[in-house]
Parts: sequence; C-alpha cells; structure tokens
Amino acid sequence: MIAGLTGLWRAARRPVSAETVKIDGFELGSFTLHGDTRTETERPLRVARSAEAWSYLVSWPNRWTVSQIIGRGLRVELDVRLMSGHAEIGLVAGDFSTFVCRAELSDGDQKVVLEAPDATAVAAVVIRCSEERGTVTVEVATLGSVMTATAKRQERGFLNKNATDDLAARLTVPNPVVVDVGANKGDTVARFVDTFPTADVWALEPHPDTFAGMARRFEGTSRVRPRRLALSSRAGTSTMHSYTNAAINSLSPIAQGAEGLIDDTVVASASVEVELQSLRQFCTNEGLDRIDILKLDTQGHELEILQGEREFLRSGRIRFILVELLFSPLYATQAKAGEVIGLLESCGFKLFDFYDFVYDEESGLKWGDALLEFTSAP
Repeated sequence: MIAGLTGLWRAARRPVSAETVKIDGFELGSFTLHGDTRTETERPLRVARSAEAWSYLVSWPNRWTVSQIIGRGLRVELDVRLMSGHAEIGLVAGDFSTFVCRAELSDGDQKVVLEAPDATAVAAVVIRCSEERGTVTVEVATLGSVMTATAKRQERGFLNKNATDDLAARLTVPNPVVVDVGANKGDTVARFVDTFPTADVWALEPHPDTFAGMARRFEGTSRVRPRRLALSSRAGTSTMHSYTNAAINSLSPIAQGAEGLIDDTVVASASVEVELQSLRQFCTNEGLDRIDILKLDTQGHELEILQGEREFLRSGRIRFILVELLFSPLYATQAKAGEVIGLLESCGFKLFDFYDFVYDEESGLKWGDALLEFTSAP
C-alpha cells in the first residue's frame, strides 16, 4: 500500500480538484504527492495549509484487481503534529469531496488512524482547515497504510455541507446581527465574520480563561463584541464546571460514564462562578431589537435558555437559530434533542437542516447541529 515516507510537502496555491489530479499509474506501492515535494529524510513532511477548504496530501488511482481488493478495507496511519490552527484529516472518496473517514486534530503530537470499510471507495488523504479561509500548519512524520479484512468504522451522517453557507444563501439583510452563545475559542465567530463581513457579532463565553483567549483573538475586529457571560432562564450567577478540555465546560457536571463518549481526556479543573442573564435581558442591555442568527452551543443548557422565552421567540425577532443537539447522555442535566426542536417548532420555527453529526462506534449518534428558521407565529 502507501509506503512509509518522509520529505517536504507544501499545499498548492489552490486545492487539487479531481480534474487536475495527475496520476502516475502506480500500483499498490505507489502514490502521488500533491504540491511541491522533495525528499529530506532528516525532517518530516511539512504541510502548510493554503487558504482554501482542502489540501490534498496524497492520492492513488485505485487500479487494484478484484482478487486483491474484494472484501478488504483500508487503514491509513499517520504520526502528525498540529503546529497552528484548527484542522481535520481524513480519507475521501473518488469524488474528491466526500469524507469516508475523518479525525479532528488536537494541538501537538498525535497518531491518527483512518479506516475505510471498502478500499475501493477511497482515493485520497486530505487535510481540511476547520476555519473557513483559515490557515493551519501540520507536520506529518510518518504515513503508511495496510489492507484490512474489515474496517472498524464508517463515516456516517450528512457530509459536504455547512450551516454558514446555507445561512449566507438565505439571509439577505445588509448588516446581520449575530449572537454566538457559547463561543468558546471563537471558531464559529471567525466563520460568521468571514461569511458576513458587515455583521455585528456578539460572542458570549462565560469561562474567564477561555474568554480571555477568545477576546484576544478578535482584538482587531471592531464588529466582534466579546462578552464574559452565560445565558440561562434567569439572571444571577452560577457555578461552571471546568475541565482541561475547555470545549466541555458546562453549567452541568459531566454525566457518570460519559467519559467514553467525549473526544478527549476528561480532567476536571477548578470550578468558577459565572454571570447569568436571560436572553431578553441580554437583548435589552445590548440594545438589540432583532437577532438574525442566534447560535447556541451551551453543552446541554439550550432548553434552559429557550423555555422561558416563548413569547420572545414567537415575536419573530429572531430569524435563524443554529443549535447544538445532544443525543447521548453527556451531562448530568441536559436538554433532549426532541424537546429543543419541539419547543422551537411550537414558537413558529421550522427545521431547515442538520449538520456535523458525530457518532460513537458502539452507541451511535452523540451530537450534531440543527438550523431552524422562523416562518410565522403559531
């Protein structure tokens, strides 16, 4: 299969499409590297992301005989180091756009194993920046692959689409008002700023350490307004349960047995007191008479924010709501996905689409996002 290799690789100025990929006619032991390459055994592959959505690392023509490939899967193993930015790496199908298997990269050194249940369905290894028009730098120290009798897992869910593209197509106001609740490090804030350059974006993040990093990230962006704040059903303060993985900080502790469902080690850190406001109170304090996009990613607290705001929701002052839904028991107290959708539908919102479903190999669907649009008061 793909031989072990070292050398230098840099992304082309634009991603390589299916039409521009040049195949060298290799068999099992060959592959095509994309971009400018040279062999340097003393240093790893270096992947410098372009500003485009995809960078192709390696591809192959899949000209294997039936006797070689029937009933066989493919496993690709890489030793990588994420040096900057936010990225994922994966196997893509022959259309050069659909993930067959993918993995999020975390900061620092890591081993990545990508598996496809059908070796004939895979055509390339790609690196994709998690931030639209963002930049990442990744070092790949080793890259190799083997045939497998069966693959352990298959990528599931809705692929090759994202909510910001759909919002851009449907939202035509010249200066959108965006409220990102649970902004964390600001990745979705960056996508909103990039997609809607004339938008005013409120970025709410209650944890002081995470907030400080997010606020620094947008210091030079005048249209982003960071607020160290959590939304809930009431005003006041509450305890935020904190972890070394800031993405799972929540007003509720992790549920017993949920560690196996979370894509990182669960290590608790010191809890903090955070300020709470209701959604209506926040809008009053900020002088907002409308919200064009409300994004809620509050680790199971979404229903608590919405259920006291039915009158406000029915008023039509919020056009779109992009909300994370939890389908597995991750937190001791969390909203059920059906309850969140049901409440919003009862207030005049219509489900538009689902995005970014994440699965567990054993228990199935873990979480994903839903986009709902206000249509009319019930």
